[in-house]
Amino acid sequence: MKQMIDSKSALREEILKKRNAVPKNEIETLSRVIMQKAADLCKSAGIKLIMCYMDFRNEVMTGDFIRQCLASGKRVALPLVERGTDGRKNISAYEIKDEQRDVSPGTYGILEPNPAVAKLVKPTDIDLVIVPGVVFDEEKYRIGYGAGYYDRFLLKVRPDCIKAAPAFEIQIVDKVPREEHDIPVDIIITEKRII
Repeated sequence: MKQMIDSKSALREEILKKRNAVPKNEIETLSRVIMQKAADLCKSAGIKLIMCYMDFRNEVMTGDFIRQCLASGKRVALPLVERGTDGRKNISAYEIKDEQRDVSPGTYGILEPNPAVAKLVKPTDIDLVIVPGVVFDEEKYRIGYGAGYYDRFLLKVRPDCIKAAPAFEIQIVDKVPREEHDIPVDIIITEKRII
């Protein structure tokens, strides 16, 4: 088990180093390409409620996608890190109406929905989850930042909820070390392909 965690940590560190070396203007350009594919998926799949992360630290940028979804009448929820009744931190989904007004800096400095103005939504109401990650493989497994928030959250969505992960090609590896609790996504969207 410790060896698995160590190999995940080493791979996470290696890919984060690569991703953080990509210039901001290239991140912006590639993000537009990737998230346009995600927007096309929303149109073709009859998606009504989307949960999407707010990007930080050279992740695929999601701000334009969120604004586009809201402008087209889609419902958008953002993750909020909260402490559960079991004492563990988990994410909950809160629907926003305005991507700037309804958010504030939260855990790790990431913009999160403000629960005073955003509305809690049930995971089973979500049609599409845009899942962040650091490393992905072609079998659609991922390594996140190590807290397990999304693995626990994805257990609560409907089986037909689409789990899509936007990623840069530099984040794709041959095989991600995995554990029993790891949940694969349904689709990985990169600037070059859809896996």
